[in-house]
Amino acid sequence: MGSGKSTVGARLARQLGWRFVDLDERIEATAGITIPQFFERHGEPAFRQLEADELRAALGRAAEQKEPTILALGGGTYAQPGAPEFLRNAGVPVIWLDARIEILLSRCMTMTGRPLFRDEGSFRALHTQRIVSYQLADFRVDSSADAAAVVAEILRRGITGVLAADLEAHLELEKPKS
Repeated sequence: MGSGKSTVGARLARQLGWRFVDLDERIEATAGITIPQFFERHGEPAFRQLEADELRAALGRAAEQKEPTILALGGGTYAQPGAPEFLRNAGVPVIWLDARIEILLSRCMTMTGRPLFRDEGSFRALHTQRIVSYQLADFRVDSSADAAAVVAEILRRGITGVLAADLEAHLELEKPKS
């Protein structure tokens, strides 16, 4: 929660000219209600099932259409049993956008629509629970900086299979704000 998955993902996809999919947006579109409403009406187990179904559908579409895609997972998606193995077996490289817990907490304090974020104590407990799964990701990128700098780092490292130097001939890269 609060690592910048949606913001960085959308910006990275734009830089690469790839499709961007936000898993939370897909879930809300399918359910016809917001995620907090879904949690309230159906509970977390039903949400996690819908989330898994939407993850499979998003990956299936990308593979079927041979469409390069950046997929922003929800904060708890990768921490669900079997998710890291499922993504690895599907050949999907996972980038963990990591930041100090104080930064994540300060970002979440200003956001709405996060059904599992109640207070600092519950946030810290949830972070501790999930970090074990996050550490299984293929890549870790510090997301403490602004989104443009995080995208620039992902491209610099060639994590997507496309290097920033290769892109500069085709796209004007968004420069991080100083």
